[in-house]
Amino acid sequence: MLQPVSRQSDLTLEKTAVPPRPENVSTWAPLSIPAFRIIWMANLFANLGVWAQSVAAAWVVTSAQASPVMVAMIQVAAAAPLVLMSIVTGVIADNYDRRRVMLFGLFIEVLGGVFITVIAFMGMLTPTLLIASILCVSVGGAITTPAWQAAVNEQVPRNLVSSAVLLNSVNYNAARAIGPAIGGMLLAALGPAWIFLLNVLCFCTLIWALWRWRRAVPEKHLPPERLWEGIKAAIHFTQYSSVTRLIMLRSFIFGISASAIWALLPLLAHDHPGGNASLYGYMLGGLGVGAIAASTLVNRARRRLGSSRLISVAAMTLGGVMLVLGAANTLWAMFPALIIGGSCWIAAVASYNSSVQILVPDWVKARALALYQTALYAGLTMGSFLWGHMAESLGTQTALLMAGALLMVSALMFWPSRLPALDSDSLMGAPEARIEAPDFDFDPARGSVMVTIEYRIEADQVRDFARAVRPLRRLRLRNGAKRWSLYRDIETRDLWQEVFLVPNWLQHLRMQDRQTLADRAIIERVAAMHIGTEPPRTRHGVSYRTARYEGEGATLRPVQTTARDDQAPWAGEDPHANPDSPRPGR
Repeated sequence: MLQPVSRQSDLTLEKTAVPPRPENVSTWAPLSIPAFRIIWMANLFANLGVWAQSVAAAWVVTSAQASPVMVAMIQVAAAAPLVLMSIVTGVIADNYDRRRVMLFGLFIEVLGGVFITVIAFMGMLTPTLLIASILCVSVGGAITTPAWQAAVNEQVPRNLVSSAVLLNSVNYNAARAIGPAIGGMLLAALGPAWIFLLNVLCFCTLIWALWRWRRAVPEKHLPPERLWEGIKAAIHFTQYSSVTRLIMLRSFIFGISASAIWALLPLLAHDHPGGNASLYGYMLGGLGVGAIAASTLVNRARRRLGSSRLISVAAMTLGGVMLVLGAANTLWAMFPALIIGGSCWIAAVASYNSSVQILVPDWVKARALALYQTALYAGLTMGSFLWGHMAESLGTQTALLMAGALLMVSALMFWPSRLPALDSDSLMGAPEARIEAPDFDFDPARGSVMVTIEYRIEADQVRDFARAVRPLRRLRLRNGAKRWSLYRDIETRDLWQEVFLVPNWLQHLRMQDRQTLADRAIIERVAAMHIGTEPPRTRHGVSYRTARYEGEGATLRPVQTTARDDQAPWAGEDPHANPDSPRPGR
């Protein structure tokens, strides 16, 4: 059962409305699905190439005696496109074939990798050119990531989504443990150009795996949202989704502080006596080993502590790890701390990702994941830049101490917050039955739609009714309504009218398609308070702007005038005067 984030939670759901969910799902269960298994293995090779390349890139910049700011700019270049482009690519991933979107993004990444490889073999690789190339590769990653994240539930059944998300994190961190070691060895033996070539070949295996994946593309009955419409829908959803807002805020604050461990680790290795590329690779490997070791414990810890508490405990522990790294000078203290830090990182990030994957409906999943990634990487980008400057002026270890203290304080601040228990069944699609379109000639993409629902409520139920409509208001606004109001008739005291406006008829149809089991439970809870033998009466009115007119001038008349009295455009009006205002009732 979903637990409320607060007394104003918009995801409260009665236990009886949630279908039973399979229990005791193994962390490794998704690997029994052939499509997921093949893509997961290919992604492991791609991640190995990425982490091997990250060692080469960081060491090229560091060994060129670049400033700490320039070293930190590697993280900035890798994260900036995700911050700036994710919401746009999220709209695309929600409206088009996610497999094709991923292939397009990966193709751009491979082209960028080929460019880095060529200039490296030509001996033209400089820190500035390398960072610019990483920025171009990250553009392809920004296209791929929202579609990649949202496609998990297309590869495995819904009850395995949380485990699949965790396995993808294990994949990433296993590569983090092994890839830097491979990168360090190849860097010492062959040089950076061969590592960049290895990364290109590894990405080609992932393109092959996605190319052979034949997913069942869901049939769409409505045209795709336009780009700006999709962005507004995502922002509107986030505005009225307390879960999404909380995850974005917490991941942003977490990213600012936690970025120090990634941005400053090359400097920490370089400043250590006898530091070299291999030491940096081993340090990254320590983080990866910790993440792999903790992966099998994350689900158990989440069941015991809950997602919010697990994230807070992981963040506080990671802050303590950063304090140790800032204070200790011996590898005997630093490596155990890095292993613990890797465990905390995967616990926090996998919990954030699973919460968005499972607690957000499918119609906006890629956009919600894009907004979450934007918040996280915005924090990582800003933090990397901040801690790079701090390290330049105060020293690497002092910057780590300050970042660790900030992370611990922020985790304590968010300790009282709550995320719902993870349960995807309540967000299964439950589309509302389609209503007939108006029987006059109109443009479904223009004007606005006014929906009025009449309830008869007994006097002793008014207080309960007022409480029940609060989540209903958030539901309507979250799913696409631009205004919502509730009115009580001054003559018939038991008559209440719920009125909401939708931008156009197509958006109204999308609202009906977006309904989930959780939404239906909220609607039915309100409708159950209605008295009378007939269900609540629903009326639909369309703005006169939707009609297709003949002639021009101040007086316009529809081509057809056959319509219900609550839908008819008003002939003889000034077409620019209050076009969407509700007409007086009878």
